[in-house]
Amino acid sequence: MNKKHLKKEIAEFQGTELTQEYSNLDFTIVLIRPEHAANIGSIARIMKNFNFNNLVVFNPVENAEIIQSHHTQGFAMHGKDILLNAQIIELDNQNTHLNKYKELMQQFDLVIASTAKGMHYKNVRRLSIFPKDLQFPISDSPVKIAIVFGKESRGLTNEEIELADMLIRIPSSDEYPTLNLSHACGIILYEIYNKIHKLSLGRGPKPVMLASRSDKQILYKMIRDIVNSLKIRAYTAENVLFAFKNVFERAVVSKKELNLILGVFSKLNSLLKKRKIYND
Repeated sequence: MNKKHLKKEIAEFQGTELTQEYSNLDFTIVLIRPEHAANIGSIARIMKNFNFNNLVVFNPVENAEIIQSHHTQGFAMHGKDILLNAQIIELDNQNTHLNKYKELMQQFDLVIASTAKGMHYKNVRRLSIFPKDLQFPISDSPVKIAIVFGKESRGLTNEEIELADMLIRIPSSDEYPTLNLSHACGIILYEIYNKIHKLSLGRGPKPVMLASRSDKQILYKMIRDIVNSLKIRAYTAENVLFAFKNVFERAVVSKKELNLILGVFSKLNSLLKKRKIYND
């Protein structure tokens, strides 16, 4: 394979790329009445992992000073900027919680609420779906989407859920279905990230470049030459070639791996040609 071409491919490689059809989606993570600042910091870190930048903390139990303290920033790690830029909405009167929450939700075009319930119809008033089954709108104009999480101890109330367009839950153990808030957030954000991005193997300055169809054709031609040199019967020779092709087509083969394999087959082919010349 052409080393110059390979070097160009590596230089232009992108491990992840936002799918064009979802480029107008604008996500906001909304935490409703979170009880622990550490969880908020951990969520900011997870958001950074998956390229989510907008965080709203609505009516938290702990105050803004604690939420954005150096201690909480330690949980956020490289997501510290998300934590420090988060919109923190504190309420003096808890009786206004639901009305203020309604006002907040009116800012979004699509509201997706998460729950640990939903395994039985009696638990919630809405049927939940799994994160992997989420479908997002394709729009020429921006679409503002809220991913809403409830407080750690009880999740979202039925009144809060009723304001959502969709309800999702993470499939988990029947015996203990409730996940830690930051863990649940991480799983859901991963599923969304996976859905709206094109993903490739490898990352960094030396990514894993997969062997292309044309790369594999070089190998198949070399195998055919070797089989012909071995004077195997035509029917068997074709089956041998198909066997190699089946194995390599099922496998995820990198360019580096294929180069190593090509090197071995190339030397074998050269030895067979020399032997043929010598015998002739």
